[in-house]
Amino acid sequence: MRIGILTKVFTAELVDAAIAKHGRAEQRRRLLPARLVVYFVLALCLFARESYEEVLRVLTNGIPGSRTLARVNRSSLCRARSRLGEEVLETLFREVAGPLATPDTPGAWWRGLRLLALDGTQFDLPDSVSNGDTFDGPSTTGGLPFGFPQVRAVVLAEIGTHGVLDARLGGYRDGERSLAYQLAGSTGHGDLVIADRGFWSVEFAHTFTVTGADLLVRLQSNHLGTLQEELPDGSYLSMARPGKEVWLRARREGRTLPKQTTYRVITFTKDDKVAFLGTTLLDPEQHPAAELIALYRERWEIELAFDEIKNHLGPGGPIRSRTPGGVRQELWAYLAVHHAIRRFALAAALAGPAVDADRVSYLKCVRIIRRSVPSQLGATTARLTRSLAEAGQEARSRLLPARRNRNCPRAIKKPNRWPVLRTRAKRGTVEPGRWVLNQTKKAKTNRRAGRPVLKPSPNPSPP
Repeated sequence: MRIGILTKVFTAELVDAAIAKHGRAEQRRRLLPARLVVYFVLALCLFARESYEEVLRVLTNGIPGSRTLARVNRSSLCRARSRLGEEVLETLFREVAGPLATPDTPGAWWRGLRLLALDGTQFDLPDSVSNGDTFDGPSTTGGLPFGFPQVRAVVLAEIGTHGVLDARLGGYRDGERSLAYQLAGSTGHGDLVIADRGFWSVEFAHTFTVTGADLLVRLQSNHLGTLQEELPDGSYLSMARPGKEVWLRARREGRTLPKQTTYRVITFTKDDKVAFLGTTLLDPEQHPAAELIALYRERWEIELAFDEIKNHLGPGGPIRSRTPGGVRQELWAYLAVHHAIRRFALAAALAGPAVDADRVSYLKCVRIIRRSVPSQLGATTARLTRSLAEAGQEARSRLLPARRNRNCPRAIKKPNRWPVLRTRAKRGTVEPGRWVLNQTKKAKTNRRAGRPVLKPSPNPSPP
């Protein structure tokens, strides 16, 4: 079984080892063996807009037994995914994930430090009762759910290559900072982790710096600490202590926190407003403030990586799995496939005069890999290697222009003031009192706008 040129990353030996690690190997001969199901889940991410049956046909067309597999229905494929579980795909992702940039990779380093970005994002899920109950989602002020259930993912990625090093998945109500603590083990000496507002705290800084990594994080105004020393470049050293609650929680969990943390605060102007950066790089001569301010804007590269996963590789909307286990299995597969595509794009960028990896079109790489799946069935290893080299030349044939400096303020492009109730809200009965309250609010809005006002019925029946 092959999955095009990505087979060089997801080898049969690697897949079999992940299956054996979690005891998912079949005990009897099955029409859908575990290895085939793993490649099928990976192919679902490559062909996110195709049906189960079509993906299986593309994956198996031309191999012995493909006519029999063509009669497999969707329910059989769903059961096969359920038997496989989520742990195999998570293990597969962690086996292939890791640093991609070499010392010669353009745009991946700054003054000897590997540039990493840390941020969170949400993935929309199908509107099923189990997804809503497990992961939750946005809701109104009164607690009425609307929109899609969502998974919150916190990701650590290389800025120069967009390669994901590590990730943690949680529910919509899980905090990004609590999930981010678990990513500290994937950093080390020589890494500079750049993060946006909401992450910095004494505990957060200690968790990452104890591994040897350095931080550059946007600060909120209440995290400036106590001024200790002004530096020649306009920045200053500051000191902060952990709060009492944080100290007691760490003590209960058997962890130790420093009595105080010293860090450097850099002030700059953004959109005519004063903003602050906090960093563990304390030497102003070795790490100038002006360069750190410019470097912080490189954090935006992880937002582009999220766009690659969701829209260029993924369906651009809710993913397809309707059960919590299937959701996590599919998301680990997306992260694994994205990392493999980014590895392919980096190899293409370095095949010849080295160029920045973000000049190789990610969408073009996705299309090349999709075409390779049916064409590589039954191919030998030598032919697969030649095809990989040819695909790399094609991906490099027309490079994107160099990244330009730009400022994109956050904005909602398609506002919608009409909330869509989730399935679990639709199946229950809308509270009459809440319905009257909504009608009263609507009447006040109409009165202010000078529109006719319809009084709510004293005994309303919700629609």
